[in-house]
Amino acid sequence: MTIPSLEQINENIAVQIQNGKYLTLKTHRMTGVVEKHIQYAVESILDKSDKPTLVTTLYTILKELVINSCKANQKRIFFDEQGLDILNADDYRSGIESYKDIFSEEMALQYGLKARDKGYYVIIDFTFDTDGLTCEVINNTPVAHEEELMLREKLKKAMSYNDIAEFYMDQAMAGAESEGAGLGIALIIILLKGENIDPSYFRIMTEEDRTIARLEIPFTPEFRSKRDGYKP
Repeated sequence: MTIPSLEQINENIAVQIQNGKYLTLKTHRMTGVVEKHIQYAVESILDKSDKPTLVTTLYTILKELVINSCKANQKRIFFDEQGLDILNADDYRSGIESYKDIFSEEMALQYGLKARDKGYYVIIDFTFDTDGLTCEVINNTPVAHEEELMLREKLKKAMSYNDIAEFYMDQAMAGAESEGAGLGIALIIILLKGENIDPSYFRIMTEEDRTIARLEIPFTPEFRSKRDGYKP
């Protein structure tokens, strides 16, 4: 089977965006090629919507969310290989320390292939029209209870930051390490505030068999949000 080239896939993305209001990308791991596809999709959608100034912000946010989603799937595989139940509080506490100690970028690439073989994936859904854009990053594993609690706390705390310097100062005073201390969530909220986008348009939802990170970007006052129960 011939694997499509970067240019061929981007051509398909461009046609889909030009002719429709929906686009879906699917991956199992974050690679340089995947990053280029995401960036091209973001540029194409925002150019069509006459919002090119949002490209850097949206691409940065989506890249962060996709990396986190890929890591969540890979973490699930790691726990399974260690004979640990990631949804069990005791197993989670012991397993997460081992994961942090030994996991590397090289292992992330290997576990991305394992994720593909085991049926774990990350989907990036774009829904767009003249009134706004909705992006959802979905991975087909739920968040462990302990991680969900930490995530909610990080999200709540991130809402109070106005710039990244505030976040770093707060972390330094608390004696926390930047890695794993909510940098990604804080960055997303700060980027949205910098674009005058209400950060409440960013939500993370966990379901029984998947986790969804949703970002909505209104283009006009007529935009209707899913958070208000609107279904297109």
